Amino acid sequence: MREVLIVDDSPDLRGMLAFTLGDLGYSIREAKNGEDALDEMAIHAPDCVVLDLMMPGLDGFKVLEEMRSRKLAPDARVVILSSQDDERALVRGFELHADEFFMKPVDPDLVAHKISALIEAG
Repeated sequence: MREVLIVDDSPDLRGMLAFTLGDLGYSIREAKNGEDALDEMAIHAPDCVVLDLMMPGLDGFKVLEEMRSRKLAPDARVVILSSQDDERALVRGFELHADEFFMKPVDPDLVAHKISALIEAG
């Protein structure tokens, strides 16, 4: 079963995405912050990481930098969620090899279908 790790400090957003992705048949793991996300990836690499940029502690960019430097989940697709309407954030995400970037608030169905397309594209 394909697995998605949802990393966001908002339990409501994690729950909404988990429900939507679960309906599509994905196994879901959740992390409430960057430190937990890195721990989860060290245990087992997911197929996709949905990553919020603005979190307390390690922000999404730091998580992505750590993922890359420590080679955690090297084949995982990365979908960034951000409330920052900032072109620099978009560029920085793609510099760190994110696959997709969504502005919050997000449509969970749109995000879920994009994740499916990314995972299936391999």
